[in-house]
Amino acid sequence: MPHRIVLASVILSSAILAGAALPALAAAVTDPKAAIGLTPDQLQWQKGAANDQTWPIGARDKEGQCLEIIRWKPGNFSRPHYHSRARHAVVLEGTWWVATSNVYDPANLTVPYPKGSVVTNLPGGVHYDGAKPETGDAVVAIFMQCPLDGIPAEKK
Repeated sequence: MPHRIVLASVILSSAILAGAALPALAAAVTDPKAAIGLTPDQLQWQKGAANDQTWPIGARDKEGQCLEIIRWKPGNFSRPHYHSRARHAVVLEGTWWVATSNVYDPANLTVPYPKGSVVTNLPGGVHYDGAKPETGDAVVAIFMQCPLDGIPAEKK
C-alpha cells in the first residue's frame, strides 16, 4: 500500500509541474529579429495547372536569397532549361523525377528522387523535372539566389 501512495504522489506532483509549465509554453513566441517562422497554414500558394508554388522567403524577381516550394501535380513536367545560378533542392514529399538532358522524354530520361533526396542544379546545367502519374504529387523545396531565370534549352 505505501508504494501506491508514493506513486500517486509522484504522478500528482508531475501533473502539477507539467500544468505549471503550460502557460509558459503558450506565451512563447518567435522573436522576429531572431527568426522567421511560418506554419503550413500560413504559406500562400499560387495555384497552377502543372504545379502549385509558394515563395516563403524572397521573391523570384528580386535580388536576394529565396526559397521556393513547388508541388508538382502527377503527370506534369517542366521543359528542358537551365539557370545561371545554382539551385539546391530537397524533396519533402513524394518522388521528384529529374532529367539532365535537352531532349524532352520524361518516360525514359528521368531519374527518381524520393522523399529526403537532395539535388543541386548547377549553373548552366540543363535539366527538367516534375512528377509521374504513377508516383503522385512531388513537393520540393528549392533554395537559391534570386532573381530566378529559366533559359530554354530544348533540342527538338
